[in-house]
Amino acid sequence: MKLVILGVGGMGAITLSKIIAQMCIEKDIPVRSSEIHGMAKKGGLVEIQMKIGSGKSGVVLKKTADFAIVLDKEYEDYAKSYLKNGEKGLITLTDEEKVWAAQELGDVRFANAFLLGRFIKNQSIFDKDDALSVLKGFKFFDKNKISFERGLS
Repeated sequence: MKLVILGVGGMGAITLSKIIAQMCIEKDIPVRSSEIHGMAKKGGLVEIQMKIGSGKSGVVLKKTADFAIVLDKEYEDYAKSYLKNGEKGLITLTDEEKVWAAQELGDVRFANAFLLGRFIKNQSIFDKDDALSVLKGFKFFDKNKISFERGLS
């Protein structure tokens, strides 16, 4: 599986990629990733490319990704350029979902667990228990679990 995660600094894109990588490690699935930071501060583009199951590098070429996870709608068109099947595999965080995370959970960064839920729902390598096993190691597990389960529904 080829995956691209796009977001802005401070939104949890790197954390999301680490959660997915840890799920791979726990299932003994090879994983490679490549991080590209447009600006190494909050607000700059963060791009993570991942290959799960095969590949000698983490680099994902345009028009080859199975999934693109987008934490900021500003990068949705850029994400589509990576997908091999048009918009199939595009998982975007909406403004409403950001507001929900901020208001209900106290921080918009919990939205990355929401996107993890949407990713789990749309692929066949990982399941809910794989994700929860990794999320249990994070601070604020209860809030992450609420967000994750909302993404699954």
